[in-house]
Amino acid sequence: MGLCASDQVGGERRVDAVGSRCSRRRSPSHAGRPASGVTLAARSAVVALSSQHVRRSCGRDVTAILGVFETAAFGPGERAFCDALGSALGRAGDRVRLQIEPPAILGVAHRAPEPASGLLQPPSFAVDDDFVVLADATLYYLPDLCRVLGVRVGANPSASQLILSAFRKYGVGCVEHLEGDFALLIWDRHSRRVFCARDFTGRRPLFLAPWRGGLVVATSLDSIAALPGFDPQVNLAAVGSDAAGLLFACDDETCMRGVSSLRAGHTAQWSANEPLITKRFWHPSAKNVEPMSFDDAAVHLRELLTTAVTERLSRSGPTAVWMSGGRDSTAVFAAGMHAIRNGTSNGELVQVCRSHPRGDSGREDEAIDEIGRWWGVTPHWTDAQHTPLFPGIRNRTRWSAEAFAPPFEGLTRALARTGRALGSSIALDGYGGDFLFQVSRVYLSDLVARGRVTRALRDWRAMDGGKEGLRGFFHYGMQPLLPRWATTALRAARGNQSLRASMQRTTPPWIDDRFVRQHSLTERFAALGPEGQPGPSAVEREAQFYLTHQFFARVNAKMAGFALDHGVELRSPLLDRRIVRFALSRPAEERNNAGDHKRLLRAAMHGLLPESVLAPRPAKTGTLTSYFAQHMRNEGLQLLTQLLPATALADAGIIDSTELARAVTRYRNEGAAYPHAESLYCTLQAESWLSARLTVGMSVRPRRTRGHAL
Repeated sequence: MGLCASDQVGGERRVDAVGSRCSRRRSPSHAGRPASGVTLAARSAVVALSSQHVRRSCGRDVTAILGVFETAAFGPGERAFCDALGSALGRAGDRVRLQIEPPAILGVAHRAPEPASGLLQPPSFAVDDDFVVLADATLYYLPDLCRVLGVRVGANPSASQLILSAFRKYGVGCVEHLEGDFALLIWDRHSRRVFCARDFTGRRPLFLAPWRGGLVVATSLDSIAALPGFDPQVNLAAVGSDAAGLLFACDDETCMRGVSSLRAGHTAQWSANEPLITKRFWHPSAKNVEPMSFDDAAVHLRELLTTAVTERLSRSGPTAVWMSGGRDSTAVFAAGMHAIRNGTSNGELVQVCRSHPRGDSGREDEAIDEIGRWWGVTPHWTDAQHTPLFPGIRNRTRWSAEAFAPPFEGLTRALARTGRALGSSIALDGYGGDFLFQVSRVYLSDLVARGRVTRALRDWRAMDGGKEGLRGFFHYGMQPLLPRWATTALRAARGNQSLRASMQRTTPPWIDDRFVRQHSLTERFAALGPEGQPGPSAVEREAQFYLTHQFFARVNAKMAGFALDHGVELRSPLLDRRIVRFALSRPAEERNNAGDHKRLLRAAMHGLLPESVLAPRPAKTGTLTSYFAQHMRNEGLQLLTQLLPATALADAGIIDSTELARAVTRYRNEGAAYPHAESLYCTLQAESWLSARLTVGMSVRPRRTRGHAL
């Protein structure tokens, strides 16, 4: 069956303004599987949201999805369903499209895209006689996809129509053929089965909630919480993990009890007669990649990146590159300018950059200016020093705000506003470069495992500079190779003090030990952290961790949401599947050679960036350490003083208020030397969120711990 417009099935109702009169056509009812050209009994509708749910934006389409399945007589009514869908502020929009065919009701809300944008935007809804497709999606490499699907490219099909065609041809395997950022929901109208999927980057969220014998699927926790009869409760284990800064200890749990996030790179299937089954389809690997010399690999990487950037450029108006002076975003910008100047793209790029004061660890202003002069463009700046670290902490009443807020929300919003003021609704970043073209010091353990101890020691000395000595070499080069019996013996010799694994965070002293033990937070990290990943080497396990751990998908979704609040869609060319596969095929020496990082990516940019920018650097630049420290010492301490003694977290049994008060005093006195500043940030955000939940009537089972007033 060919592509089908989403309004070809069922009756349709349109309301162009709240309160307008409407007319309705009803479809005849047919039992069983319909004959060709005969539709199922269903009702499709387009309605307007009330004004309290409307947030105007002239940026890209913002899509909210909600589906309620097989809840029989307990299903929500049409108005209540629209209200729940519209409660996803920031993910909902001006109009709603419904598909009502009991016992299922599905809806998508969106704002219209900019005129003549040429992007794969609404409708995010496609229906034919067999399937209903709802998608929040931007797809790339459309000629390739249309070719395998037998679809004419010139027909300009929507993302949902292409997904419908792919599902018809490949079934649940359609996700292997979709390249882009997507969260999708498909309802089989005959078998009454639900199929969902998210791409591996996780930029588009999707949540699952078994409810009253059925299933709820939504792109926002707020939509689920707003369903009539749904009783949302706080998931203390997830909130406690966030409050402790043990962010890698959570997998698919959310702050709402009984509601899970569909993992990025996974599918889910459900029907009334079968349990919910999730399956991973994203397995990053280097299979079927031809071996190449370093020079040939550099040329090939330049070609891959140029194509990836070109695929992600705006079809109308300029595309912003959120550019630092480092390796990754500069490569994205240079590859895009290379395509434009060569005539392979008619897009336009603008530099949107952070400016940091002299002496700040984040300052790369001079490198950015040099790149601008190289290409003859003028950077556009946002002042990082005066950008707040806690822009939304006093407005955390929504479920979707969650207990964890990425520490650079303010900078993300500032970059989005700057780009939007320049007419850009698409922004490219350099996300992905750090874990594709760089590796941490754990590569030393792989050298030791292969018997190259002398080389490992030489590299360590070059990187360490005498700071950590042999103790540090043991941590990176030897500890990952120890068998379990050896680590057990060492822990006993250290008085039951565990050996700290790579990237493991220490539980801060104010987190209640009973809570940590009750929810097995330490064990969760061990299972989900880098050392718990599959792979024959430490380098491969670290890459798998960055590419598959759900924490990074969670951050990606948050950052994308911040940008969308300002009408900007955020895209990451370095996470193109072709680039990921190729990068994983390259040897570790190209990622880290005695502290010389990203050798291949830099080589690919020769001739496209100034040599001074590509040259090795004695230390990592462009870090936000100074920004975080400055704002935590100012904004953070002030907020901690106002919010503490953190009664919400204390009443929930997560923290000891007395220990937290001592920690805040130590941080005030010690400053940057205090080791738990990041955990204080996480506790502050979690307390703010949980307190906001209590103010709107949410209850938490009390277990009062000792209090202390600052």
